[in-house]
Formats: sequence, structure tokens, C-alpha cells
Amino acid sequence: MHNHFKKYLFINKKFKNKPFFYPTTMEGNLEINEQENVVLVSISPRIYPLPVVYSAAYTFIDTCYVLIDGDPREEILVELRPKNKTDLKTIGREFNNELINYANYAAQCTRNAKLREAILKRVLLTHETQTKGSEEQTIDKWKESFVKRLEELQKSENGKSNSGQEGKNS
Repeated sequence: MHNHFKKYLFINKKFKNKPFFYPTTMEGNLEINEQENVVLVSISPRIYPLPVVYSAAYTFIDTCYVLIDGDPREEILVELRPKNKTDLKTIGREFNNELINYANYAAQCTRNAKLREAILKRVLLTHETQTKGSEEQTIDKWKESFVKRLEELQKSENGKSNSGQEGKNS
């Protein structure tokens, strides 16, 4: 832990017996310090993995200064400092809601991964077949046009040859 966190009373067992410098209010996994204008959120990594915490924290970077600390195997601590005067309890609760939101999103992505992959393969194969068919049609049209033009040229050459031979024969 950074020394910065030692001034707060945490849910973390290491800090329960140590004195703290600022009065804090505990509510669930939130530690609210009105004097310092900060909310500390204690997160169990067994419930919310680190990528989910990052995603939830990212949604707050416009409205709060965010600091993530702790041990990702034991406890993740997120410090939220609002950039403007805001209700700290509301910020902490909204952060908890974002954790649930991104945890649900991650679970849905995992569940739907095979289906999404199958749909993507189908789209790519369909596109490839359509493209291949279009290319083949274009080549076939070009061949027909080329053969037709070649036949026209041969006829005109044969016509010139035949008229030249007729003049020689006469």
C-alpha cells in the first residue's frame, strides 16, 4: 500500500487497528471522507476482476480523479475525488453500479463469444462468395467481349484477305 492510503481507515484488516487522521463514514464497501472530498471503494477481486474495475473507473475520469491501488489478489482500492462539488455517497454508489454493469457485460461477452464468432464467420464467408461470384462474372463478361472483338477482327481480316485475293484472281 502507498503511504497516501494510510491516513484513511479501511475495511482492509491491516489498517483496522491503526489510527486515522480524518473522520470517515463507512457504508458497505464505501469509505466517505467529506473533509478530504474523497470516496474510497474497497473491491473484492474474487467478485470483480481487475478489467471490470478498470472499465468502471474509466467511466468516471471525466467527473473524478481516479486512483486504483491495492493487491489485485486480495483487495482493490479505488479512490474517487470529484472534480466539482458532488455528493460523495452518490459517486460511490454509482461506481458500484458501474462495477455491476461491466461485470454483467463481461459475462455476456463470454457467454456469447461462440455465437458472435459463428455469425462473423458466416458474414465473411458470404461476402467472400458474393465477391468471388462477382469477380467470376466480370471475368466471364470480359472474356466474352474479348472473344467477340477477336472474332470481329478475324472477320474483317478475312474480308480484306478475301477481297485482296479476288482482285488477284481477276
